[in-house]
Amino acid sequence: MDKFIEEVSVGGKPIRLVYDDVAIDRIELDPNNPRIRYRLKLEQNGKSLDEVIMSMPEVKALRRDIEANGGLRERVVLQENGSKMKAIEGNCRMVCLHSLHTKQPGDARWKKVPARILPKDVDPKQVAILLSDWHVANKITWKAHEKAGHVHHMHHELGMTLDEIAVYLRTSKTTVSRLLQAYGFMIDRFLKIDEGKYAKEGERKWSYFEEFYKQKDLKAELQRNPDFGDDFCRWVGDSRLPEGADVRILPTILKHPDARKKLEKGAPLAEVKKIVEAAEPEQGSDFFKLLAKVREACTNAAQVKEILRIRTDKIARQRLLDTYEALLDFMRLADVEPDKTRQK
Repeated sequence: MDKFIEEVSVGGKPIRLVYDDVAIDRIELDPNNPRIRYRLKLEQNGKSLDEVIMSMPEVKALRRDIEANGGLRERVVLQENGSKMKAIEGNCRMVCLHSLHTKQPGDARWKKVPARILPKDVDPKQVAILLSDWHVANKITWKAHEKAGHVHHMHHELGMTLDEIAVYLRTSKTTVSRLLQAYGFMIDRFLKIDEGKYAKEGERKWSYFEEFYKQKDLKAELQRNPDFGDDFCRWVGDSRLPEGADVRILPTILKHPDARKKLEKGAPLAEVKKIVEAAEPEQGSDFFKLLAKVREACTNAAQVKEILRIRTDKIARQRLLDTYEALLDFMRLADVEPDKTRQK
């Protein structure tokens, strides 16, 4: 019987994937797969690739699911590699199948693997684009740092431009650039600083580096002062910033010399925040954040439309008067006299 062939277009070129069931002994794992490349680099230490992958908690859960299901629900993607077939997509599923086959060598369910087989001569760039479709831009997603690692691979190893990557990932060039910078910062500095002290923390700490490159003030500080990058890596590695979201307050801390000095001397972030909040009440209070927004709205020239409306709309005018009275009442409760504090 003829084998089913699926044809897809990638980068303007057709690729034919042949559907077949392949003997499990013919299939080998791909150590360069983005999902396992980083973990393999850190954790191999004499372990086999299967052992490294099986140690991932999500893979143990996947194995249980495959065993309960009696097989795969979706085909893996293979490519001819000499006498073997390399697992281009589905390495974690392959490790699960190998484990089940070892446990139950006579069970026919684990002897063959349903697969889609790529041509031997397919362009590596096309493979990277397919992986992006399946795992970055689509529903079967990799973890955030795995996506960033794939972007890094596409740009630095396959020579793809930021524009090309942005198109295939269905995102902006700015996002691609940010991922590249953040991933490079993490692997080139954080994982290597202090003789690799934090090398095994990369996966757990990725969000800190992504947040870093969302903050223009932090990027500017790093450009002015390269040593700031080492400080940041140590703050992250030593858990001086408890959560990735805490990176967002760093630009404000850097603006206040006393707060910055306190952080650099090792004070807990909570103490540093108190110094910032004393100088900028908006940083620790929803009320003052709201007050700042109202103040900004009232001094913004873009509010001309609202001013004109208040002049002629009785309801809008009353809303403003009600707000004014409420503010006066609040000020009296706080022992603030408007006439005495008003600056001419």
